[in-house]
Amino acid sequence: MRIAYLCADFGIPIRGYKGASVHVREMVAALRSQGHEVAVVSPNLGEGNPIAGGTCLRPVGLDRFSRGAAALGRRLKPGSRLPNELRELAYNGALLRAGLDLVRELRPDVVYERYSLLNLAGLLLARLTGLPHLLEVNAPLRLERARTKGLALAGAAAMAERLLFGGSDAVLTVSSSLRRYVIAHGGRPERTLVQPNGVDTQRFHPDGDRSRARAGLGIRDDALVVGFSGSLKTWHGMDVLLEAFATLRARHPAARLLVIGEGPQAGALRAQAARLELESAALFTGRVNHDQIPDLLCALDIAVAPYRQVPDFYFSPLKIYEYMASGRAVVASAAGEIPELVREGETGLLCAPDDPRALADTLLRLAESAALRYRLGQAARREALRHDWREHAAKVARLAHQLRALAKAESKRPVLRKHHLRRRLGRDQIRQWMRIIALSSGR
Repeated sequence: MRIAYLCADFGIPIRGYKGASVHVREMVAALRSQGHEVAVVSPNLGEGNPIAGGTCLRPVGLDRFSRGAAALGRRLKPGSRLPNELRELAYNGALLRAGLDLVRELRPDVVYERYSLLNLAGLLLARLTGLPHLLEVNAPLRLERARTKGLALAGAAAMAERLLFGGSDAVLTVSSSLRRYVIAHGGRPERTLVQPNGVDTQRFHPDGDRSRARAGLGIRDDALVVGFSGSLKTWHGMDVLLEAFATLRARHPAARLLVIGEGPQAGALRAQAARLELESAALFTGRVNHDQIPDLLCALDIAVAPYRQVPDFYFSPLKIYEYMASGRAVVASAAGEIPELVREGETGLLCAPDDPRALADTLLRLAESAALRYRLGQAARREALRHDWREHAAKVARLAHQLRALAKAESKRPVLRKHHLRRRLGRDQIRQWMRIIALSSGR
């Protein structure tokens, strides 16, 4: 199968270090491993991490209209989010033109799109070419943007979201809470499915060289090592982990804390470690390539995901799948759907979010029982094997085949005529489409 993979989010560098970047590459690698051809179309290819061999990478930069829209936004509301959002909206035109060129050249069987705010080019491309459209939703981006950065084009974002959720042939969400969100905002229940995140269980495994990994970090082989891997964002709760580790350290002076990754909270966390007199015990690796993380996880005895409690917790955390595939004893916050993966006393241990004391007690329990750490690590590995990216890719491919067959049965020609659009979308949606298309094409 040939797959056009669209990621229109300017903030996701395909070869970058973000969890979203990892997600794109891992899904692409899993599809490639099963023999599918994949062409990734994005405004931001980034650098630092390789993508699966044989993958076609198509950078699609800003066109004249996109740059002009951003310049207009700066004149209208300097210092606001408006310039970026007008750029995102106008980028629909550039991405659609590039997508049409890609379809003519590579003849894909399906359009697979990672949901991006204010972007309808992927769905429009699918409708204009008669291809099925699969949408992957990883976050409620409209709400997330409004809460964290502000949203200038709130009405346009809501309209685009509703059209996208309702118009896609299938929507894949990473959690049940996201599925409910999609359905509440225009998605059709029968076409909205849950597809949690996963892990490459061949690369992340419990059989690495623990002594070598520790030696490379300057950590004694007999030390108790607690660790975290991630992008050091506020909601990751690393400040809570540092407080808890300080309590653990008082009972186990040889314990070490390994913090794998970089992010906006790195400076504040290093300063907190200094205040807690953990400078000699806490090791911050800084940014590392994703292919180095399996070896680093081998150095851990206990892997922690200390998420804070946030509204509408929708995450399907990649780090937890990687911890579990590595056979580590996992401690995670009992937030959102994490307890379905990290089952208390079975595949890991849970503690209340935002509670350093509860987290410290859980770490102490594991620190004092190597047998418990081993049992939980073994069970975690077995659970991770059920969530291999290859299994997810196989499900996506089967769904795409079904939708492709259905599309061929419904019509032998591309959906280009107005009456075809009206039949599929309805009169009211056609009017909304025309408004979005006009905005994205400069008319």
